[in-house]
Amino acid sequence: MFDLFRKEELNSLKEKVALLEEENRKLLLRLEKRDEKTKKTVATKQEVDRELNEARQRISSLENEVQKLKKETPSELNFRFSESLPKKRLEEILFLLGSLQSKTSTLVTIYLAKDDAFQNLAPGIMDQIESSDRYLIEKIESTTGKAVFYDTERTVKLVVIPVFPILHTEYSMDRRFNTEPLKKSLESEKTLVVNAHAGETFTGVIEAGEFIEHEVIRSSVMGKHSKGGWSQKRFQSLVEEDVKHHADKVREALLPMAGRHKDIQYIITGGEGRLVKMVLEGLDYPLVMKSMEPVERRSAEQVLREVMMGRWYGI
Repeated sequence: MFDLFRKEELNSLKEKVALLEEENRKLLLRLEKRDEKTKKTVATKQEVDRELNEARQRISSLENEVQKLKKETPSELNFRFSESLPKKRLEEILFLLGSLQSKTSTLVTIYLAKDDAFQNLAPGIMDQIESSDRYLIEKIESTTGKAVFYDTERTVKLVVIPVFPILHTEYSMDRRFNTEPLKKSLESEKTLVVNAHAGETFTGVIEAGEFIEHEVIRSSVMGKHSKGGWSQKRFQSLVEEDVKHHADKVREALLPMAGRHKDIQYIITGGEGRLVKMVLEGLDYPLVMKSMEPVERRSAEQVLREVMMGRWYGI
């Protein structure tokens, strides 16, 4: 009986040993797979680290190349000069340009209308101007167009922004520059000037390069809101009333002035945009917008100088 019990116990233990051995075998297999995976992961990490280091070296090399190119290449194309141009000075420049003459047809003249794109000119003309110079010419912003005087031998490269709009695009390549259209524009047709600022507005009519009549309209417009005063809403309401009153007062002087000169060709205007719109309502003339300072104590001659100021650029 005892031997039978021992035999059953022994068989049970053998079964447990067999189960444990099978479990151990499976664990060893899993461990071997994990070791293999770990080795692959380490190898992969080493490969990634190698590629990362190579990429960093390439980036460093490219950055050095970029810095080298930056030193060798100008960072930005710039004009040789850019200056305001009084009428008298422009007349002198046009006289000088008109007196130049080349042995062959190397002098390019371009009058570009204000709404035309420079890059749309005929290829035969565009090809005469270097790409870097074309870039600078296109970069200039103008509401009146551009007059370009360009020598293909690179001795003269100028752009003039006229006071009055260039209405038609034209160009030529000859032994002389064509300065006549710009000279003629300086003679100027009759022009109405409105420099509108709240409280003080200048109006006048230019003919043959001078004011044939002008008037300064002044009225009281409240200053800026200060802390401790009226509420902002109430204050703004009062300011708007003052501005409207000033605009009405300007129109009382401006409309009869315009009525006396039926042959007005342009209105040159500047100042405060909203007030300009109120003052010029109903006046149907081509507008030339300019940045204009308040009149204050300046004379009509000083206003005229500012109104007739153009600009020129050296390329």
